[in-house]
Amino acid sequence: MSDPRPSYRTRLRRHPERGHFERETIHAILDEGLVCHVAAILDGQPVVVPMTYARHGEHLLLHAASSSRIARLLAGGTECCVAVTLLDGLVLARSAFDHSMNYRSVVVYGRAEEIREPEPSCSPRRFCASP
Repeated sequence: MSDPRPSYRTRLRRHPERGHFERETIHAILDEGLVCHVAAILDGQPVVVPMTYARHGEHLLLHAASSSRIARLLAGGTECCVAVTLLDGLVLARSAFDHSMNYRSVVVYGRAEEIREPEPSCSPRRFCASP
């Protein structure tokens, strides 16, 4: 499969020379991270929830409690955004306005699909988000 190309939503506008869209770079960031933030619209309001995740091939597996609002929302097929950020360093200055960060991140847009267990259990819901 070819490397993902920037779309209107993913095109970098400030410092595009810093962005990388190679599949190996994206996979490396996703494999190193531990926590993602999942965003969706719930009752007309944006909601962002931290979750654990894993990458399986070209899919992200999200882990959510089955009774959570975000799990029910994702199971309904709503569009979502998943962000993973790795903080590599802080750049501190005399003024708080001049502080900065060195980081690597991946942002994935799409729809989640619930992965059902073969037998009913009380385990948390799991979702698969395809980039």
